[in-house]
Amino acid sequence: MRQKAFYILALFLIIILQTTFFHRLPAASYGPDLILVVVFTAGFLSGSQTGIAIGFLAGFLQGILLGSGFGLYTISRMLIGAAAGLLKGNVYKESLALLCLILFFVTFFHEILIFLLSEQVILRVGFQTVLVNRLLPASFYNMLVGMLLYILMIYLIPVGGFQDEQKN
Repeated sequence: MRQKAFYILALFLIIILQTTFFHRLPAASYGPDLILVVVFTAGFLSGSQTGIAIGFLAGFLQGILLGSGFGLYTISRMLIGAAAGLLKGNVYKESLALLCLILFFVTFFHEILIFLLSEQVILRVGFQTVLVNRLLPASFYNMLVGMLLYILMIYLIPVGGFQDEQKN
């Protein structure tokens, strides 16, 4: 239970940071999606159920507070949380090189999903243009900044969290 409370608190802090500080960075057009990193970390460290719950909350809050397509981010964040939960126990949480690669592909998959579900397909924006100008830079940038947040979150998660999760 303490882990879930930690993820919810981290999610609110990240939303505040993402809308204020990271919005002003030079690479803000494809800047870090730290909300996605929190959802991935919740699923990866605590399992699919927690990943889905935090993904739903993150997508719901992002849709309401940031005006970024209600439902669009909710679905994609829930899928990312569930997929990250499937990795729990199969990948060591200390294997940072592998997690960097996984985070790159998670971000890439997320961006493709958003591209396919958004109006960009209807407007016939070229996939190659989106790939070069959005998908690859966002995935790379999110991987770099996201790993720093992931490392920070590993050390901040409450100690009794894993015992709490085993009781459920």
